[in-house]
Amino acid sequence: MIETAVMNSAMRAYLWETAPIVALKLDLNDCVADANAAALRLLGKKSLQQPFLDQLVIFGSPPDLKKLFEQPGTEHLLTLKTASDTPESLHFRFFPLPQGTLVLGCPDFGEQERLCYQVLDLNRELNDRTRELHQINAELQALNKLKNEFLGMAAHDLRSPTASILTYGENILPQADNQLPDDVRDYVKFCQKTAEGMLHIIEGFLDVSIIESGELRLNLAPASAKEILAGVDPMIRLVTANKQLTLVMDTTNDSRTLPVDSAKLQQVLINLVNNAVGHSQPGRSIGISAKWETDTLIFGVKDEGQGISPEDQALLFKTYGRADNHKTAGERSVGLGLAIASKVVQAHKGRIWVESVPGAGATFRFSIPAPPGH
Repeated sequence: MIETAVMNSAMRAYLWETAPIVALKLDLNDCVADANAAALRLLGKKSLQQPFLDQLVIFGSPPDLKKLFEQPGTEHLLTLKTASDTPESLHFRFFPLPQGTLVLGCPDFGEQERLCYQVLDLNRELNDRTRELHQINAELQALNKLKNEFLGMAAHDLRSPTASILTYGENILPQADNQLPDDVRDYVKFCQKTAEGMLHIIEGFLDVSIIESGELRLNLAPASAKEILAGVDPMIRLVTANKQLTLVMDTTNDSRTLPVDSAKLQQVLINLVNNAVGHSQPGRSIGISAKWETDTLIFGVKDEGQGISPEDQALLFKTYGRADNHKTAGERSVGLGLAIASKVVQAHKGRIWVESVPGAGATFRFSIPAPPGH
């Protein structure tokens, strides 16, 4: 008797602590009252005191536990929900106890082997797809490089004749204005305006081809907000005056400097001002601001136009992305100005954003942080 008791105790200890099979004790309500170490590793402690049916992945109708319990020793293939969220199928047997049921589950090695083969097949397919994606990405990069080279060459070749047309138009009007019939003078002015628009577009293509090719280089030198704005002040005043807009300047007196490429930041400001002018009606105002917030210099360009919807705001800084709101005087754009501005600001470790409510104008801001220790 003593030997039998010792053997039963050893078997119980092995089953509950060491055996690689799932062992569950169900109470009279078919809830998990206790679980061995293997079951707890597989199901987690959250399975305790929970209905046994809740531990199963059920396809179709739930199994009738009463019928399963009436077949002690008969194997039933059931699938468990595991703590790792990976379902696992086991062969279960149910044995009656005085106050419940003992459930023993052994792995379905055949099913596991099939799953392993499926995982291997999926891994092979994933590797094949990954190689295809790498190849496609390489081809896309090559095509993108070719596109940038073509844009750069085409824009470069177009810039000279377009600039010549603009120059001749500028010379013809002052010298022969009084000698030209009104309709011919209007034709020359139209050609001049068209050439200006085309030159602006061509310069945009040149800029974006350089930026996207990764050849954007910054010529950094110390500059203050006042010095940056001084370089664009004449052009800003000219474009706002040409459309009968009031220019409001709100700039800082802080003379701190930071290392920037002034020419490129001035290009950003000009792009933002041109955008604001294009969306403003004559008689309105354009606001230019510059201020320091801690160690960051923030520029702003504000207009009183029609504003920008949240949907359109998501497109503004993407190459060739244009919002639906049209410019007030039919100014031409291919959606490059803001994209170029964004790239230049990012190259300075800054950010650019827009604040706008439809019908209430828009304010474009960009920030340039001072480098650490500056």
